[in-house]
Amino acid sequence: MLLAAALIGLRVAYARGPLGEPERLVRYSAAAIVAFVALGKVLSPQYLIWLLPVVPLVRGRRGVAASALLLLTCVTTQLWFPSRYWDLALHFDALSSWLVPLRDLLLIGVLTVLAWPTPEREPARTP
Repeated sequence: MLLAAALIGLRVAYARGPLGEPERLVRYSAAAIVAFVALGKVLSPQYLIWLLPVVPLVRGRRGVAASALLLLTCVTTQLWFPSRYWDLALHFDALSSWLVPLRDLLLIGVLTVLAWPTPEREPARTP
């Protein structure tokens, strides 16, 4: 339900803005893919690979912030997967038990950065 709501919200937000801007299309497309990965039924660590070619395409400070959060997400994932996976699955390893939700929160952070509305700019004043 949350995934459907996020995808519908992204579609509505995209439709409300100026159409025909390639930067917006890339941003909202990346946000939709991140939403699918982050909010889907299963979040396999391998799904982060889908985000690596898409999120860095977003331009500007928003793209840098989203890419940095994605990098942190990948590093956090690498700290527990695959080396600690069985410790987590069979013995509820304490470190991995904290790294998995941290990875999930970082991924939600990537989605938030990409989906956050752009503030409207005031028109330039003429003297």
